[in-house]
Amino acid sequence: MSHTNRNFVIAYILLVGLPLLGLAGVLKSGRSLNAPFSVDGAWKIDAGAINASAAPCGDFLSSVSNSPVSISQSGTSLVINLGGKTTTGTLNGKTITAQFAGANSPNTTDCSDRSLTLTATLDPLTDPRTLSGRLSVQGCASCLPVEFRAVKQPRPAGGTR
Repeated sequence: MSHTNRNFVIAYILLVGLPLLGLAGVLKSGRSLNAPFSVDGAWKIDAGAINASAAPCGDFLSSVSNSPVSISQSGTSLVINLGGKTTTGTLNGKTITAQFAGANSPNTTDCSDRSLTLTATLDPLTDPRTLSGRLSVQGCASCLPVEFRAVKQPRPAGGTR
């Protein structure tokens, strides 16, 4: 084999063979990866499913839980908007958790300015998808958690996405 042909074979192996070998390794290692469930979009809380208590926070929790929920998703990281409050949250399997910050010095008589915790479970098998969960006020013993159910709203036709 001449010197030129040998250089061509070596260059071909380095420039074609090694990238193909790397691609095969990446595809094999990525075979076991699963994408997280999609929760991105607008959700409407089913007002009939709210179990608000007559506790001091019942009106506050009912007003928040009657608000539309908007979720933006990037992988397992979420940005959740509920009742004009925005926070970040996480999606772990089918479970969403988020905590909305409250006032630095909360009012002791009214718990409406305390931190609000949202925990929900996604049912990916229903169509449209549903969330069932709980809203609770942190550090307020007189406020019982509110159970809720939310239904994913269809995207508007003719969207830009």
